[in-house]
Amino acid sequence: MQGKILVVHRNELILDVIREMLQDLGYVVTQAKDGHRALGKALSAHYHLIIVNHALNGSLNGSQLVERMKKYGVQTPIIGTAPDADWTTPVGFSEGTVDYLLPSPFDYAELIKAVEALSNGRQTDAAKDMPAESLEQDLFGTPNLPDLPALDAESDLLESLTDAMSSAPHLDPPLPEAIDSDSLPEPLGLSRKPNILLAETDVKLTTSLQMHLKKEGFEVSVFHNGRDAYEDAMLNNYDFILTDLWLPGMDGFDMIDAMRKSGLDAPIAILTGHITREMVQELIAFRICRIFLKPTQPTDIISLVHAKSC
Repeated sequence: MQGKILVVHRNELILDVIREMLQDLGYVVTQAKDGHRALGKALSAHYHLIIVNHALNGSLNGSQLVERMKKYGVQTPIIGTAPDADWTTPVGFSEGTVDYLLPSPFDYAELIKAVEALSNGRQTDAAKDMPAESLEQDLFGTPNLPDLPALDAESDLLESLTDAMSSAPHLDPPLPEAIDSDSLPEPLGLSRKPNILLAETDVKLTTSLQMHLKKEGFEVSVFHNGRDAYEDAMLNNYDFILTDLWLPGMDGFDMIDAMRKSGLDAPIAILTGHITREMVQELIAFRICRIFLKPTQPTDIISLVHAKSC
């Protein structure tokens, strides 16, 4: 087997043609049409090469997708394809350039030339001899942080997140004025069920979590699209938000950022299959209360929801 290649293109017919070309060479091909889904795939598995067309489905175009990949530590060589080699990088996306630009339409020989150029230029003898298990474990290089341990366990992530948050300045809230206890409203747990927003693309997982949360007395609204989840959160009062990072329409980072900028103060927890140091640092600014790495136990999530929403 030559290796694994991720191909991202909005045209399904062209995807199939490229897949057949690469499979003839012995590559295993993964396909994606949406920029956010492609980003999730690139971060959750090791690929020897990524091919990205400039025009994609969803809110991310090719150069924005490449910029996100590089921002979150993907070091895989990237071939960009665009009509007349017009790979325009928007203002503010300086990292959206590719390693090899292939004008489209292209033929079999041109594709093979591009693949071989990057494969021969990036692979070393050591990498060729490295077992597949080692490649899977070293997905993201961080040369500027050589002494940091890999964040490959939930405990490491939580420790990193806790240390960073504890170092931030803390201001005690002002003491409230004296209030007549008889005038206090009825406690939340007695007046209504806590309302939970769950944003996740995995239907099986959302069904399971929704069932467990409802058994505990929570109201649960499920969304499989980040933009839909954001718009609903602006219209309803949620007590707790649990979201994946890799959502179509609007990814978790943009969704949470928009929620916080809109004044939403509800506790937010992350449910994801993969995360890096850079992502943890970005999430700290969003006041994330917990990061769960899939697979996780529903009881752990339920305990946190009880603690934060009741």
